[in-house]
Amino acid sequence: MRLKLSGKIVVILLVIGVALGGLRLWKGPNALKSLIPGSTEAQGGVSVGQIELPTIRDSSGGSGKVVPMPNMGEGGCTDKPEVRMLGYAWNAQMGLMFAVGGPQATSGSLMCDNGVNLKWARQDDNGKLADALMAFATQLSQGNSNPDKGAHFVAIMGDGSATFLKGLNDNLRKLGSEYRAKVVGSIGYSRGEDKFMGPANWKLDPTQSKGGLCAGVIRDGDWNIAQKWLGDNGLKTNPNEKTYDPDALNWVNADDYLDAAKKYITGYSEDRPIVKNGKKTGETKHVTVDSCVTWTPGDVNVAKQKGGLVPIVSTKEYASQMPCVIIGIDKWMKDHREIVDGMLLAIAEGGDAVKSSNDALHIAAEVSAKLYGEKDSDASYWEKYYKGADERDKTNMTVSLGGSMASNLSDSFVSFGL
Repeated sequence: MRLKLSGKIVVILLVIGVALGGLRLWKGPNALKSLIPGSTEAQGGVSVGQIELPTIRDSSGGSGKVVPMPNMGEGGCTDKPEVRMLGYAWNAQMGLMFAVGGPQATSGSLMCDNGVNLKWARQDDNGKLADALMAFATQLSQGNSNPDKGAHFVAIMGDGSATFLKGLNDNLRKLGSEYRAKVVGSIGYSRGEDKFMGPANWKLDPTQSKGGLCAGVIRDGDWNIAQKWLGDNGLKTNPNEKTYDPDALNWVNADDYLDAAKKYITGYSEDRPIVKNGKKTGETKHVTVDSCVTWTPGDVNVAKQKGGLVPIVSTKEYASQMPCVIIGIDKWMKDHREIVDGMLLAIAEGGDAVKSSNDALHIAAEVSAKLYGEKDSDASYWEKYYKGADERDKTNMTVSLGGSMASNLSDSFVSFGL
């Protein structure tokens, strides 16, 4: 159905959107400072503290509404202005993949039906995603009403959006307050595929993680999973990448989630000064990555290429933690409210179609395989790991891999507390 009060709804989403990124793991500026990697405030491990996540209830399934399948060939609504979005390779976007129908909105797609000529491209690097919004906003501030540089929107982990928006908006503020980046919508959720992977004995006895070395994108969503687990179990994290604390979980920063998995697979190691009780002991230790935080296909790569790790905890248990959110520039979104409405509605309808129909899910998986361009992955790969699967890893241990959910309009309202 078409939104009757879409303008009002988008305003509400814009106002409360940043709060979605506020599933933060810290209370107060001093606590945050101590968790900044390399901070002089933290020579070694610090206590995280327990973090309570809100409960969330997914819709039981789609509406069952029959929607036409998009034409996956070339051609679409090219008479409409091009709208560009960048995002990760992430199964939480399955509804978006169906709604677009290809790299750019195809004929018969939900995007074209809603008047949006959306072009989607993969970008796993948060820094480059921020650069794309900065380039777009800069050109917009120079009088170009529909910039051809950068991207109109990016899609990232919702629980990482507070950090993402803080750094980006500090720079955008120079252009004017109307050029702020804001969360405007939600696409779907990780439901198990984002995970903290470690040795099986860590799951049985969390204290065994003390002295571990974990690879991940620090201060991003997957890192948050491990931080919550540490807090829930009264354990410490060492945010200082230059030291090693035998009484805390230590970290190696990764370029992206695939690099995090690669660092475990290849046995990345380095020498670090040892810290005890916040002070260097004068000794050094050669440490090797023995765990990681990642998502599909990172978890699949770990299982198939090396094995030996199990999901310690994931977004299956922390169900409300990780929505996939859309971020855009405030001024452009307000000036082009009809396009924003159409895009959000198309994504919601795409999510509903994926939840309602295996045929729609398969189409979305085919689009995913084409757009993500991941080696040795086809539509069946993305479809299987969207649903989630228990498989034997290279050491013959059974591990849970994948798991995501596309959001329809009802799910999106729940995400924003509406």
